[in-house]
Parts: sequence; C-alpha cells; structure tokens
Amino acid sequence: MIHVLSIDDEPALLDLTRLFLENTGEFAVTSAVSAEEALEILKTRRYDAIVSDYQMPGMNGITLLQHIRGAGDTTPVIIFTGRGREEVVIEAINSGADSYLQKGGNPKAQFVELAEKLRQIVRRSRAEGALRKAEARYRALFQNASDIIRILDHQGRIAYDSPSAAKILGYAPGSLEGRNPLDFVHPEDRDRIQSDLALVYKKKNPGTPSEFRIQKADGRYIWVESIASNLIGEEDVDGVVVTTRPITERKEAEMRQKKNHEELFAAFEQLTATEEELRQNYNELAASEQRRMETDRMVRASETFLKNIITDVSEGIVALDSSLRITLWNPFMETLTGIPSLRVMGKRLDEIFPQSKNTGILAMIEQARTGETVETADLPVLLNAKKETPIWVRGIASPLKDHEGSITGVIGVVQDITARKRAELALQEATRELHESEEKYRTVFEAKNDPLLLADAETRRIIDLNQAAEDLYGYSRSEMLGMTLLELSAEPEKTKEVLDQRVPRVALRYHRKKDGLVFPADIALAWFSFKERSVLILSIRDLTGVQQIGDALRIANVKLNLLIGVTRHDVLNSLTLLLAYNGFLRDREVDDPTRDLLEKQEKALLAIRSQIEFTRTYDDLGIKAPVWQHVGNTAVRAYAQFIHTISFTCETGDLEIYADPMLEKVFYNLFDNAFRYGEGVTRIRLYGEVDGTDLLLFFEDNGIGIADSQKSRIFSRGIGKNTGLGLFLTREILAITRIGIAETGEYRKGARFALRVPRGAYRLMK
Repeated sequence: MIHVLSIDDEPALLDLTRLFLENTGEFAVTSAVSAEEALEILKTRRYDAIVSDYQMPGMNGITLLQHIRGAGDTTPVIIFTGRGREEVVIEAINSGADSYLQKGGNPKAQFVELAEKLRQIVRRSRAEGALRKAEARYRALFQNASDIIRILDHQGRIAYDSPSAAKILGYAPGSLEGRNPLDFVHPEDRDRIQSDLALVYKKKNPGTPSEFRIQKADGRYIWVESIASNLIGEEDVDGVVVTTRPITERKEAEMRQKKNHEELFAAFEQLTATEEELRQNYNELAASEQRRMETDRMVRASETFLKNIITDVSEGIVALDSSLRITLWNPFMETLTGIPSLRVMGKRLDEIFPQSKNTGILAMIEQARTGETVETADLPVLLNAKKETPIWVRGIASPLKDHEGSITGVIGVVQDITARKRAELALQEATRELHESEEKYRTVFEAKNDPLLLADAETRRIIDLNQAAEDLYGYSRSEMLGMTLLELSAEPEKTKEVLDQRVPRVALRYHRKKDGLVFPADIALAWFSFKERSVLILSIRDLTGVQQIGDALRIANVKLNLLIGVTRHDVLNSLTLLLAYNGFLRDREVDDPTRDLLEKQEKALLAIRSQIEFTRTYDDLGIKAPVWQHVGNTAVRAYAQFIHTISFTCETGDLEIYADPMLEKVFYNLFDNAFRYGEGVTRIRLYGEVDGTDLLLFFEDNGIGIADSQKSRIFSRGIGKNTGLGLFLTREILAITRIGIAETGEYRKGARFALRVPRGAYRLMK
C-alpha cells in the first residue's frame, strides 16, 4: 500500500483525488486543506509521497516544498496545479519537486497520470533508499579494511585512499588524493611499476601482483605487494582499484637469503666483472642514445610548430643571414610581392628590390644587426611588379640570435597597412571638409531646439551649450561651462563607460538637474575635430513624460493580467470538478437521453476550457516595451514549433522590425492558420518589399486561399474553427507598434498576409 498526503485548498478537489486514488486499491490517502495543516501532520507521520496544489492562500505549494526539504525530509513531492507557466515548473524543480502535473484536460486521464507518477516516484524512492543502505555497508567494509585500498582515476591520480593508508604510511587522511602514486615509489622500482600499471589500464594484466618499495611520511621506504583491477566504466567506481599490503618482513627474509646466495657466487662475479662493466657501458650508451633521440624529436616538434606559425601568420616575415642574404621568405611575403621563395633564397634584399636603397630600409637592417629593434614609418611602396598601385607598409627589424645569444643575422616583419592608411587619409579629408562647414554648424547649433552640449573629448568638460540645455538642467551658461559631463549624470560610471566606448546613442540614461531632480534622457553622441581639438556633441531629449505614461500603462496591464490569471485559475478548477463529476455520471448506468445530454455537456465544458486556456498565451500582451527583433530568426522559431512536411522559405536576410515582444506569436498564428485552413498547402514563403516609405512584409502560401467574402471578417473575434481568436489577437499585437495587416491573396491561388511596417520601424542590419 502506498501512503499519500494530498494538499489542496479546495475540499471538492481533495475528495475527488482521494476517491480516484483509493478506488485503485493501491493507495491510502490523507487530506489537508492548507500547507500549514500539512506541516502539522508531517510532524507525527511519514508518507510514501506528497501531492500538493501550487496556488493556496497563505503558504503556496512551492514554499511548502521548501519547508519540507529544509527540514531534511526527502519524501517524494508532486506539484499538482493549474498554473502551467514555465517559470512555476522551473521553480518547483529547483526547490526539490520530484515531478509536477498540470490540472485541466480529461479528469479521468489526468488522475490516471497522477497515479502512475506516484507509482514511479515511490518505486524510485524505495530503490534509492535500498541503494543508500547498500552503499553504507560497502563503505564500512571498504574503510575498515586492513590493507591499503586505492582508486586511481583515468589519469592515474589517486581519487580515493582508504583510512588504512594513513595508519600504514603515516600521511594525513585524504592528503594524497589527487597525487600521482608513482611519486611515492622508490626510484629504482618506479619504471617497472609504471609499466605494470600501464598494462592494467590497457586491461592486459591478468591479476599478477607487483612488489616494490613505497615511501612513508617519515621518509623511510617499506616493501609492499599490490594487485590492481581495471574497473573503468563500472558504475560508482570508474577507475582502477589497487589493493596494497605491507610485506617488509617477508622481503627482508628474502633479501637475507639473497645476500647469502650472492656471497656464494662472489668469486664468479669477480671473474665476470669486466663483462658486466662492458654491459653497463653499453646500457649507458643506449640510454644516452635514447635521450638524444628524444631531444631530436622535441626539436623537430618545436621546428614544426614554429614553421606553422611562420606559414599561417598574416604578416610578411623575412630572415637574413650575417651576409644579409635571404634565408626565410614566408607565404605571406609571396602573396604580398608576387615573388615565390625559390627566386629570392640566397639573394640580398637590394637585388630583389633595387628601390629599397632609397627608402632607408638597408640602413635600418644594418642598425638591427648591431642589436637594436627598429621600425620604419608608414611607407608607400610598389612591392608587386604586376600591380600598378603602391601599397602602404610598415617594417620592423630585429637582431636574429642563436641559442648562445650571438647575433647571426636579422629578422624582419612587413605589415600591410593599406586599409588603415586609406581610412586615415579619408578621415583627414572629412576633417578638412568639417572645418569648411564650421560656420554652418554654429548656426545649426544655436538654432537647434533640442538641448545640445559640446564637450572636450579628452577631459569631458563642457565647452559650449545652447539655450535649451540651460533650460533643461537649470544651470546658467557660466555655471555649466567648465562642468564635466559626469557631473550632470546620475550614474557617472555608466556614463564614463559609454564615453570610453564611443557609443553613438543611448536610448535611456539618467541625468540630474541643478535642483537634484533625476530625469530619464535619450542621448545621441558624435565625435569630431573642432578648432584643432577632439570634441563630442550630445543631443539630449527629456523622456520624463514618455516614461511616466509607459510606466502607468504597464502597471495597469500587470494588474489586469494578475486579476485575469486568478480568475482563470479558479474557473479552470471549477471546470475540472464539473468534468470529473460529469465523467463519474457517464460511467454509471443511465438511459440514452441522459447519456446524450452528458456528452453534450462535456463538449460544452471542454470548449469553455479551451477558450480560457487560449487566453493564457496572451497574458503579457502589451506589458513589455517593444524591441528590435530579427524577422528571420523569429519566424523560424515559430515554424519549429510545428510537426509537418510543409516547406518554409524566409527571404528577409538581416531585416529587423520594431515590434511587441510577442512578434513570435504573430508568426505562430499565421503558420497555424495556414496548416489548419490552407487546403493543399505545400509551401510557405516570407519576403519583403519597399512600398514608398513603408515596408510590406508578405507571408504567403500556395493553398486554396481565402474567399473575397471572408477577407473582411477573418480578423474579427470569434471567426474560425478553433478558438476564433488567433488572427484577431495577431492584429492587436501588431497594432501596438502601428503595424497593419491585411489579406491580399487571390482565392484558389493561395493566401497572402501583408504586414505594413511604417518608416522608422524597420532596418537592415549588416
């Protein structure tokens, strides 16, 4: 029998839950009408599972769950609620809920699902309890073993050390975890044990024990015997288990026996000393050769790495020997000059480029050969004979040294700075033109109605302002001249960040007037050179009135949505009861007319519930401010929510429009409309066209289309075979940002919805 505690503030739902669960014969149900009553019951009784409503007066279901988990109670909990929002589910799972179930739908199927979830989480909870007991027994045996038991991870480090290791070796418990066990093996035994351990990791060791010396905490070595088993991939272990026991006494006896044996053969060893010496010399020579081969390998790897850098770098690299002849000419130099490396190797630079004699480059190379690093100015040169236009380059020359630090030549880096130089020249030309239009600028500056500030770009001090700026901030002109922009800001750190990053526009920033009043502002910024100094100009727009109106509208919407949400929750609970009771009545023996009435009643109740559930999707309509949204990405997200074989082509590129955050729901409704009513639709296309100053965004399919008699009615409330609200709410979402929608397709050739986006509400991002 599974004992369940059921919690809900509606007694009728409590009775319904108890009635269904106990009728299965598997459950015994205790009911509580509040979270507080449930906590009192849990002080004296334990249950196999808890089922709790979410929305209850006083303490809600998630707060109750947090109390239960905070008290250390691990009883499985299911949140059984009418709130289906994603954030409620996430909060329930994060608070320790084992599962959740949403109210609504067919009551019988709903309670069948609840019963199955209860069976699953109780079975899992009981299995986890049995597992914890088994683990406790295993750990007790493991930690009280007299031998040292270690688990090595995939990299051969100690992942676990049994307490017996501290007793035998003298190290602090757990202090060796994360260390390499080979670090404590006697140097004479280390290579052999490393080889044995490698065979274990390769699963080629049949379980043969290994004997070696291991160092204790006091520095002494003792003899041990180890047997290792590879359990990598095994659940709860996933490593190599090594069992080690001390064998010092046995080993000392063996060593005494060995010593006696050695004394018997001492004479023989003296006779073969010369042979042994030769063998040792051979071994040392072999080891030396091995080290030399390893050194050669490392050098080759280093050379390969350096070669890859030189080959792939986007700068020209040239190396010259002590005679200033070319020894390195990387691929970028080949691209830059059009000359392959085979034609330049071993030649002097002035042989390849005779014009270099007049540029000072040869003198710079000679200077680098003396030990200095030198740079050229920006130079216009014609490096590629096949091209008529010179390019701009910058050169860096440094001494090339060998491993002993002696200068053996020169290495040079050639950077192609043509793009940067052209930009600088263009900027100089723009600056000249700006100087010529200074008088025109002064006239515009003084005549501008918006507040304008002119500030030094380096010090951020105000050097000029118009009358509108004096009126906005409340300072006199003489007071503001010399103030910094940070002194006007109510958030100077953010303002400093904007100025440092040269952001061209800030949609919302807070400034402070002379009387201390803080106000929101929309600020546009521009940097330029003015009277031989770098300055920036700021255009400020006071958003106080706009923000107050927006805040008032959002608060009103939030309150309305809260009221609608509470009402919807209560109505859905009542509908659930009615559907459940209707189902119980249908299961009884009634006459045919009564059964027919019950079926009609159930259809009506389901229709009401569907319409109420549909409104949940639009809770946030108009609450959040409009934002710029990528049309293609938003449409693709909506399209991905359907399972179908109809193709979709989006041809809007990087188009963005300024719309309510529920724009994705607009495209969802248009897709849903095509899938439901577009007979014969196999293809859907989204594209845009400019119409005067507006943008027309077309959503069209190749189905049967919409009859002319229906085109004026499809955006009306209640029109359609489903809820009748989809296209109605689509029009309302778009209207928030003055985007219109109309059906302009031709009947029997396909439907086409045209979204008219006004000027300023669309842009093409690069």
